[in-house]
Formats: sequence, C-alpha cells, structure tokens
Amino acid sequence: WLELGIALTALVTSISSIVIAVHHGAIMERLVQANSLPYMQGGFSTVTPEGVPVLSLDLLNRGVGPAHEQSLRVKVEGRYVKSVTELIAASLEPQQVAEIEKARQEQILNINKNNVRHRFIPGGELQSVFRVAKTPENARYWQMLDAVQPKWDVEYCYCSVFKECWQVSGVWEEPKPIEHCVRDEPREFMP
Repeated sequence: WLELGIALTALVTSISSIVIAVHHGAIMERLVQANSLPYMQGGFSTVTPEGVPVLSLDLLNRGVGPAHEQSLRVKVEGRYVKSVTELIAASLEPQQVAEIEKARQEQILNINKNNVRHRFIPGGELQSVFRVAKTPENARYWQMLDAVQPKWDVEYCYCSVFKECWQVSGVWEEPKPIEHCVRDEPREFMP
C-alpha cells in the first residue's frame, strides 16, 4: 500500500503541476496581448499641444502596443477624396481653390505630407498625415481651410502585432473589432 500511495501522490502532483502550468500560460498570453493593445484615434486638428496654430490630420496611438494602420480614407461631406489637392477642391469654392493653388505654387502656403502607404505607430506616439502651419504670410489661406475643416471626416483601419484589427468609421466613432483590414484602393487617401 505504501508504494501505491507514493505512486498516486506523485501522479496527483504531476497532474496538478500540468494544470497549473497550462493555466499560468493562458494568463501570461492574455497579459502579453493586453500589454500590446493599440488604441488609435484619428482626426483633424487646428492647434498643436503646445498651442501653435496648425491645421492637420493626425493619427494618435493612445494604446500601449504598436498599431499598424493599413487603410486611411478621408471624406468631405460624405464624398471620398484621395489627396490634399482633392480635399481642398471638394471643400472650397473654385475661386478660393485657385487662390490656394497659386499660394502653394508661390510657396506661401506649404503643406507637409506623409505619403507612406501604411503607417506603423508605436504606443503613445502621433503620426501626422498632413500639416499646414499658420504663418503671417498664409493666414488668409489657412483661415479659408480652417473654416471648412468641420466638413471633413476620416475613416481608418489598423491592426495589432497579433493581427487583431479594428475599423473606425468617423472622427467621433469608437474602434470596432473586425476580422482583418481591407484597403479600398480607389478611395485610399494619399496626401
């Protein structure tokens, strides 16, 4: 009986150790995913955190893990635009568009653009898609754009390093989990 008791005790100890190890592994996997979760916010801004007037489209990862932005679409009053030039043309009257284009050619109004196809944004970091700094020389044109900025909206899709993906369908929308991101090439925004 003694040998059988020792064998059963060893068997119960071994099984318990395996169950505890499997449970611990599952908890650690969830912890790693929680520590790698991105949370993207995107939208248009008229000022930097330091208070400098800048009209921009930015993507901010408020999560702790990196976000891989795979799709970005911009709309003006519900109509998709593919570039900053199209954004301006869809937002303003034709004579205003001509004035702004002339100011851009004369380098009075400079638009800094981030023309990458996909953005990889670390946790807690910001990526600018485009940015127009307000200067005394371009203030009139900048104000034209600032006045129509409420007509603009943005949609984007991003994934975590674990291939968990989220779709955001507007500036004021919360990320919704989806199976995977799909690029809509005819509507993708490339500033």
